[in-house]
Amino acid sequence: MKNIFLKTVMVTAGLAIAQLTFAANCSSTISNNAVGSLTVPAGATCTVNLSSVDGTITVQKGASLVLNNSSVSGNVQATTARSVKLINSMIEGDVQAPAVISLDKAMISGNFYCSPVTKLQSSNSMIEGKTVGKCR
Repeated sequence: MKNIFLKTVMVTAGLAIAQLTFAANCSSTISNNAVGSLTVPAGATCTVNLSSVDGTITVQKGASLVLNNSSVSGNVQATTARSVKLINSMIEGDVQAPAVISLDKAMISGNFYCSPVTKLQSSNSMIEGKTVGKCR
């Protein structure tokens, strides 16, 4: 009986510790959630509030992404996106910037890739990696 109880407690504790994440498409809002990876479809706008992304975010052509009080453990790929806005958020990987990127109390731990057409707006933010290319 004692052995069964201990096994039940260990399994239950293991389930409580393991965080279930899933790949997601976002064309509206994700709040208070965790996802494994995220795709913002072409032309859509996705707002991520108080959430974590444990993988890469891909922002497709003409799409927009707003990260608000959120974290990303992977990269943000947004070279053909319309815009990306990071508010009080952290990206552990690299960011491939779109035409317009806004950083407000944000941190990018990886490299930041931009081009001469990239308009960077930044306030109280930090890029720990290298800035590759020239932003305007």
